[in-house]
Amino acid sequence: MAKIIFFQPHPDDLEINCGHIIHYLATKSKNKHIIKIASTTKGEYGLPGAEYDKFKGDFLAKVRTRELCNAQSIHGIPPENIHFFGYVDGLVEFTRDFANEVAEYLKKEKPDVIFAPEAIYTSYYHRDHVNTGKAIYYCIHNKLIDFTPILYFYSTLSPNFFFGFKKEDFSLIDQLLACHKTQFWLINYVTWTYRPKTRLAGRKLSGWKYAEKYRRVYFHKNNRKLNKPSLIVQMLSHWYSSMPFFKAKYPQDVLAELKEKGKI
Repeated sequence: MAKIIFFQPHPDDLEINCGHIIHYLATKSKNKHIIKIASTTKGEYGLPGAEYDKFKGDFLAKVRTRELCNAQSIHGIPPENIHFFGYVDGLVEFTRDFANEVAEYLKKEKPDVIFAPEAIYTSYYHRDHVNTGKAIYYCIHNKLIDFTPILYFYSTLSPNFFFGFKKEDFSLIDQLLACHKTQFWLINYVTWTYRPKTRLAGRKLSGWKYAEKYRRVYFHKNNRKLNKPSLIVQMLSHWYSSMPFFKAKYPQDVLAELKEKGKI
């Protein structure tokens, strides 16, 4: 039995990145693992355009929290196993304070395995995602915690671990995503790439047609060479990092306040 924590920046990020492996570990594994979800934000500004301003903030945070709980109930994960760090959607910075808060959470939970968004070689260069991954890597690499959990990054361009699933299991992802009704404007945009990506990943795993892909990070000095990506991955990472990422759409009064505070 292992304690496994899945980190996400927003309440819907795990569904399309880790949905199959979470479901397997929580419901099908012979070992009764302890599965926990840690969300950096509540996605309180995750709606497009000013026409939705009246819903943004605390109201949307409550709705998205409920959506996350509904989705995780499909895996049998109860609300008490979900932790929110309380950072603002779209404004997650990689700071020592953030890393320290993550470290305190890890010291308390002492997970054996962590899944988190890719911090370096990522296909989704969103600030909240990258900085969440960076904070977790920093905690382990710089020994802010006195143990070394196994770390896997998702949404990676440099995978070295694949989790296979069957074609009929796509229905699981449909069920999970259906719980996030507030996000269908975005989900409909990104899901059209889901099948091709998982099909390509499945080609790397013998005996499977579809797979989720992850990068295991090696911290021991004798294994660090395994972290080195190909030249193509390095080039793609540089290209992705130069692209504008999706930003939260803040109401005008919130936008003015955040600008005055120098946060955006």
